[in-house]
Order: sequence, then C-alpha cells, then structure tokens
Amino acid sequence: MYREGASYYDFLMNEAPYERWKMWVDERLHMTNKKGPQSILDVGCGTGTFMSLIMRDGHDATGVDVSEDMLAIADSKIRRETDQVPQLSCQNMTELSLPQTYDVITVLCDSLNYVIEEQDVQQALMKFFEHLNHDGMLLFDVHSIQKMTEEFPGFSYGDNDPAQSLIWNSYAIEDVHGAVEHELSFFEETSSGLYKRYDELHTQRSFAIDTYVSWLEEAGFTEISVVKDFTHERASDQDERIFFIAKKQIDQ
Repeated sequence: MYREGASYYDFLMNEAPYERWKMWVDERLHMTNKKGPQSILDVGCGTGTFMSLIMRDGHDATGVDVSEDMLAIADSKIRRETDQVPQLSCQNMTELSLPQTYDVITVLCDSLNYVIEEQDVQQALMKFFEHLNHDGMLLFDVHSIQKMTEEFPGFSYGDNDPAQSLIWNSYAIEDVHGAVEHELSFFEETSSGLYKRYDELHTQRSFAIDTYVSWLEEAGFTEISVVKDFTHERASDQDERIFFIAKKQIDQ
C-alpha cells in the first residue's frame, strides 16, 4: 500500500499503458454488447488515472482503494481532468461493502496481486460477485506465475532524474510460492539541494490460471475467459500479464 510514496505513484507509473487498459475494456464492453454508459466500479483505483479516462467517456464510475493518500490524489486529479466530483471509498477489496451494484467491475494494473493469502483472494472474488448487477462483468489482470517466479526475483531498476528518482529491487519470498517483495526507494530534491528519501515495501503474489478459474467458479461466475497481454488471445501461465473476463448470469 502506498503511504508516503503515494505522491510518487504517478511518477512510478508514468509509462504505464492506461490507454491500452481502457482500449481493452472498451473492446470487452463492445464484444458483450454493453452499449452506452455503464456503471463501473474500479477496485484498486489508485490515483484515479483510469477512472478519469472512463468518466470522460460518460461512464458512471466509482473508485475503491485501500490507501487514503492515493484517494486524495485521485479526488484532485479527477475533479481537474473531468470537472466531475468522483465517488471514492477507502476500503479493502476483501471486505468490499458498497450500497449499490454495478454493470462492470474492473481490477486492473495487477491490483489483485496485492492480496496475498489464498482465502483472501477467494473472499475478494466473492465480494466482486456480490457487487455486480445480474449479467454484470468482472474484468481483472494479474502478473503471471511465471513472471513472479522467474522475472521479478533479482529484478533491479534505478534512474538518475535530478529532481525525482527511484530505486526498485524485487526479491522472491521464501516458502511462499509465487510471492515477491518490491523494495521501492524514492528520492526528491529539496530547495536546499539535499534529497528526501521515502521507502516503501510492497508484497505481491500470483497463482496459476487454473486456480483463479476455479475460484471464480466457486464464487458463482460463469463464461470465464482468460487472455494475454491486452489481446483477445488465449493465455497460458508463461505469458506476462493475464487478463480474466467473468460474468454474473442474469438468473443469479
């Protein structure tokens, strides 16, 4: 969860493909014949970049995030970029409790990977099911198990921007398959020429595709599709980013 580092999140995510996420969601809405404005719950909304994009398209969006600091930035950003007052709620996705249901729930940018325990992932999926309208759709993406076990461990990144910079190191968590820790250190130059440092430790975990599918079915979802890397091609555990599409049937 971003605390002091919340103000640096957009710096970290400067090159994140938000437009590709939006395009992929738009395509999925079109493919399922969901026309016109939809009520969309964006879980793990962060600083509200994706919410701003979909609200500008006329969708009625609500954002949920576990970080109050992130939501404060989201509130300012969405007001500035859309001239609308956003609906935001500080909640843990495993304990989701909102007074309405939605046409679509999005959980993008590997937000679900921040839920570590198996039973908590299952609980989150059940909460998503409860908060969907009949014939509603859940869209989420996760890092693949291959990326968690083969690519992230030992990953190291640093930049040398003189105003703001980042050092990012990732490590496997022993005895927890598919889990990694990300050590993030942000540096910001002050007016004195010295630097402030903020440290964040983030933990993520992923599971095999078949495991997610099984949990979705147990939660009540049907018509489950699994595709890869912003495409509509069938995914495998060897792909980088896995996208899930699941529906809540009309009679449920």
